[in-house]
Amino acid sequence: MSWFREQTGQGPTLLLLHGWGMESRVFAGWRTLLEPYFTCISYDLPGHGRSPCTATGMHWPELLQQLQDLLSREATPPIILGWSLGGLLALGSALSQPQGQSGLLKGLVLMASSPSFRQRPDWLAGIPASTLEEFGRRLQTDPQGTRKRFLALQVLGDPQGRRALDGMAAWPSPDTACLADGLKLLQEVDLRDDMETLTLPTQVIHGAQDRIVPPEAGFYLHQHIVGSQLTMLEHAGHAPFLSRPEQCRDALLECWI
Repeated sequence: MSWFREQTGQGPTLLLLHGWGMESRVFAGWRTLLEPYFTCISYDLPGHGRSPCTATGMHWPELLQQLQDLLSREATPPIILGWSLGGLLALGSALSQPQGQSGLLKGLVLMASSPSFRQRPDWLAGIPASTLEEFGRRLQTDPQGTRKRFLALQVLGDPQGRRALDGMAAWPSPDTACLADGLKLLQEVDLRDDMETLTLPTQVIHGAQDRIVPPEAGFYLHQHIVGSQLTMLEHAGHAPFLSRPEQCRDALLECWI
């Protein structure tokens, strides 16, 4: 197992997990606002950035076990902040512990995330299955183009987020096999049945203009995680830490410092 790790800052440990098709440097600008208050640790998910896509790829059980192994190596239990797919992984890791709580974690921040990214007959607060299937087909022939289209969707209707995302589409594309694995997780994983077992201190941060994960998913997380706090950012899209970095920082400080 080899996830690239970067650590900066001082204060309580905040572990950052990025979303599908991205890498940890997506947080680089925002980290400068966090470092006076938090020890920031970020990982590149397998096949993304500086982490290789190993034989285990990004399959759900193995991914959760790898993250748990990484958490066990930290000197103090971190607050784990997951954005988008990273939020699904963070939530899954928390739920995989006995009764949804573990001495490996101090808290959980779910940013622009959901317990189920794909729409289902009883769940409309997600991405249409046909959209994810189309991304999967395009990924086989044009990985970089598919990734660029997904990034554009993240900041649709969010001009400030779009400006912040400029240049990121030119980053090297993640490993195609791991991209496909990650897309499969977005299609298949559904954690709704276990939500109310989670007793870990949790904060939900969501953009009211999110075009990938509807705000209803953020409200659902808040309603089904006992004692959670919700910050709904009125003018932010799917990447609120890019378009509203100070507001996202302040929300963290109010909850954790």
